[in-house]
Amino acid sequence: METLEQVDHEPRAKEALLNDLLRYDEILGVIAVSVEGLVMGTAGVTGEDIDLAAALGASLVGVAERTTRRLGAGTATGLSISTEDGVVHLRNGGEFALIVFSERCDSTLVSDACDEAMQRFAEVLSAA
Repeated sequence: METLEQVDHEPRAKEALLNDLLRYDEILGVIAVSVEGLVMGTAGVTGEDIDLAAALGASLVGVAERTTRRLGAGTATGLSISTEDGVVHLRNGGEFALIVFSERCDSTLVSDACDEAMQRFAEVLSAA
């Protein structure tokens, strides 16, 4: 059974983790999404397109994971989509994914920046 304090703490912990990624100048926004495409938290992203981006991100992570497993390449951990204005990075956390919007930059650096946030986000979820 959860206490009211635990229930109240979880959304704030998720928000703090996501906001922490915004300390990097290149990272413009981030959305945490469940494997079903439900928004779990956001930072730096507003508007009605959040749900669309969440659904797209969950779908792409799912397709990438199924495809890499079928090809014998293991679990897909990340995917980047370059656009005219920047890059959309998708990071697979198993039960969740992070969708990170950034300026054009080295995708490996964004991935490295997300590593700790992914681990801490998973810990918050497992504590709930």
